[in-house]
Amino acid sequence: MLSVELALALGLAAAFAPRLPHLRRRYDATALSPITRRPEADPGDEALKARLNAWVRDGAGSGAALLPWATAHLPTPLSRLQLPDGQENAVRHFGYRLAGYHQLDERGRLGGILYRIGVQMRPLLWFLPRRPDEPWDDAWLDEVDDNRLAALARWIPRRPTLIVLDRLSASRVEQIAAALGTAAGKAEHPIRLLVLEAKTIQPHRARGEKP
Repeated sequence: MLSVELALALGLAAAFAPRLPHLRRRYDATALSPITRRPEADPGDEALKARLNAWVRDGAGSGAALLPWATAHLPTPLSRLQLPDGQENAVRHFGYRLAGYHQLDERGRLGGILYRIGVQMRPLLWFLPRRPDEPWDDAWLDEVDDNRLAALARWIPRRPTLIVLDRLSASRVEQIAAALGTAAGKAEHPIRLLVLEAKTIQPHRARGEKP
């Protein structure tokens, strides 16, 4: 009996060993910055949030792998969407819930700790498809310096990730997209880049001047 139990223990250890490095991964605050909620803000357009939900999941794969050392199939590692800045409230509300922060808001201290532990241990279950309510990592970037840009190129997602660029210059957006293209080449999880466009300021025209 002991030999059977030992064989079972060794088999489990061998199965989980390739997944253990995933447990050491943490949120990379050098590259990312969390989405914050504004309780007083209008939650925004529900139809848009449904559209965003479909977009982030399109090509995201199931998250399940056949073997513990295998990588789950990822049809679309990186996808990009642009929206006008007037949609900020809806985007912020959607991202906050996608990242699972509302799960912590709705639980007590002990419930929040247990929820975090469950999320952290999820990589061990390589054979299970991702649930619709599993939290994504998130970032809301309204300022990106050269150090953060370099960190984004080095960054490797630990789970599916939504990154929102809040009214950055067009040149900076393209630099970030290129950096994330590098990251996506190493990614095991989908990256979704949502760009909130800055308002275009129309030049002043004198009265009677043709537009």
